Amino acid sequence: MLKKFITFSFLFFFGSNNLNAAITVIGSSDALICYKHAKYGYTNQASVFTCLKAISENTISKKDLAATRVNLGIIYNNKSKPRMALEQFEIAFKNESMRAEVLLNQGNSLLLLKDYYGALEKYQASYDNNLEDISAIYFNKGMAHEYLGNIDEAVRLYKKAVTLNPSLIDYFENKRRKLKEAGLWKASNEREKS
Repeated sequence: MLKKFITFSFLFFFGSNNLNAAITVIGSSDALICYKHAKYGYTNQASVFTCLKAISENTISKKDLAATRVNLGIIYNNKSKPRMALEQFEIAFKNESMRAEVLLNQGNSLLLLKDYYGALEKYQASYDNNLEDISAIYFNKGMAHEYLGNIDEAVRLYKKAVTLNPSLIDYFENKRRKLKEAGLWKASNEREKS
């Protein structure tokens, strides 16, 4: 089975902002379909049922089972059901190899629940557990700080995320535009020209 960790930006938060969520690729089965549904941001009940079916199968490894629970949690977050997501992440957390991804996604759930300090703690724990793509951590920490009103810190973290992962530039530019529209963007926040 193909096992690979990737970080993918997709989760829509309050209709317009994005979170980064770690997703695990798994071999061919309902678990793979569950992964694809999580990756592409599906929110329908069929996606949940597919993941639940994969979890009930006795043919997947413990690691793939934990990964499927993470993917189901991501789908629950997409459906704006972060408490249900947290239940799945808590079960997946028992698999040590999944901890960094689980912690990142727990942070996303807490962000949806408006527990911004709790989200920051989970993001830091994800970093401490060596999440492969730390740009996701910086970007999501930026979102938490933005919601706490710490705009300068949020912008600093967004910039760090873009430095680490230039593909996040569109998300950064979207954030910049929205902060400018809200009158929260300062001239000192302008990105340095390369």
